[in-house]
Amino acid sequence: MEFVICSMPSTLVSAWSFFVVCKVLVFASSEINISGHISPDFVGQYALPAGRGTGWDFQQMEDLQALQSIRWWYDWGPSSNPSALRFASEHNIEFVPMQWGKWGIENLIKVIDPQAKHLLGMNEPGHQQQSNLEPAEAAALWPAMEQVANKMGLRLGTPSPAPCGAQCVRSNPFQWFDEFFEACKGCHFDFLATHIYTCNADALKWYINECKKYKLPIWLTEFACPNGHHGTTDCQQTFMSDALKILDMDAAVKRHAWFAPRTSGDWLGHSASLLQADKPKLTELGKLYTQDPGMVSLQNEVTQSWTNMCSHCFALPQLLILNGTAKQLCSDCGFEL
Repeated sequence: MEFVICSMPSTLVSAWSFFVVCKVLVFASSEINISGHISPDFVGQYALPAGRGTGWDFQQMEDLQALQSIRWWYDWGPSSNPSALRFASEHNIEFVPMQWGKWGIENLIKVIDPQAKHLLGMNEPGHQQQSNLEPAEAAALWPAMEQVANKMGLRLGTPSPAPCGAQCVRSNPFQWFDEFFEACKGCHFDFLATHIYTCNADALKWYINECKKYKLPIWLTEFACPNGHHGTTDCQQTFMSDALKILDMDAAVKRHAWFAPRTSGDWLGHSASLLQADKPKLTELGKLYTQDPGMVSLQNEVTQSWTNMCSHCFALPQLLILNGTAKQLCSDCGFEL
C-alpha cells in the first residue's frame, strides 16, 4: 500500500487532521512530529480512496453514521433529506444528485441540492423497468441537463446504462452508449456512468476496460455480486476484495458505489449488505468496504517524476509511506527517518 504525502504546513499535526494526498484522503491516527520522527500509526485505519461510495436513501441517520467513512453517495434523486445532507456536509461526504428519468427535468433546477458539485444522468435507460429511454430520446433531453449543469457549475455524468437480461431497451450497454453518443454529437459530458453486476473480478475488469473506449473518466455507480451467481457471504468478500483492487488501482475509474447498504430478495440476498438487517452496524462485508484501504494506487504514475505526480498537492512530496515505512524522497526535507 502506498501513499505519497506532500509537505505539511506546520511542524506538528494533531490527531485526525486531514492531509492532501495524491488522489487519497488520509486520516492521521496520531500526532506526527515533522522535525523528528513519524509514528508507526501514521496511516490510520480509515485511509480510504476518495472514490468509494454507495447508493442509498438514508432516512435513518444511524445508517449513514455507520458508513461515514465513505466519500460520497447518491439516492437516485435530485436532493435528499435535510438531516442526511447536514450530516454528510459535516463529515466531508458528498451527496451527488441524479435526474432519474425524463419526468421532472423541467423543474430540476428548482429541486436540486444547491450544494451539489456533480450531476448524474438517467438511471439504467436500457432497462424498461428503470428510466426506459431510447438513446435518441435521452439525447433530446440532454440540452436541459446541460443547462442545469452550466447554471450551477456542475460536472455532468452520462446516463448509466447497464447489461440487461430481460425487458430491455437495449441489452448491451455499449450499444446504448454508441447510439446515444451518435445522437448527441456536440453534447457535453464530464464522466461516464454505468453499472455492472457480477461475481467475477475478471469480468469486472473486462467491462471497465470496454468503457474506456469512450475516453471519459468512469463512475461505476452500481456494482455487486448477485446472489443468483453464487453470491454467498464468502463469495461476496472475495469478489469485493478483488474488485476493490481493480477499481482503486485503475486511474480511469474515479468513483464507484457498492449496491447496497442493505440488500434482500432472490437476486442479491442479504449477503451483499454493508449493514446488518436489523441494526445500523457494519457487516463483515461493510467493514471490508469502509475500513480497509485496499490497494490504494499511485494511479500508474510511478514512472513519472514525483513533482508531476503530486502537482495538484500544495507542495512537492517529501516522503513515501510504503507498507507502514517512511521513505525519504529528497535529501533536504528535514526528516530524521
